[in-house]
Amino acid sequence: MATSTTNTTTITHVRYTSIKRRVFTLMTSLAMSIIIAPTGISNAYAVGSVKEGGVKARACQVCHGKGGKSTKEAYPILAGQHAAYLRKQLQAFRTGARKDPIMNGMAIELSDQDIEDLAAFFSSIE
Repeated sequence: MATSTTNTTTITHVRYTSIKRRVFTLMTSLAMSIIIAPTGISNAYAVGSVKEGGVKARACQVCHGKGGKSTKEAYPILAGQHAAYLRKQLQAFRTGARKDPIMNGMAIELSDQDIEDLAAFFSSIE
């Protein structure tokens, strides 16, 4: 009978510890969101302007087609891509992490805001 009581106590302790750990994690996450959100740290990217992106995208449309709807196999379709994907690719071309002689030369001139605007523009197109 002592074994049954010991097993029950152990199981209860494990459950209590697990619940305690979950509550602590939840409270920590909540506290961090309350502290970080008002400072703007949680907004990792500037907001892109679709309108400004449309103006800046004119150079892109020479190869990628009007509105980023390429009809040429050599140039990917940009229209409708996720903004985060477009942002990541443009940043990779700008830093040289992704290699393409044309795109590296085009992207090196882009500011962070240019990238945000272009990503907003192309992701807004259906």
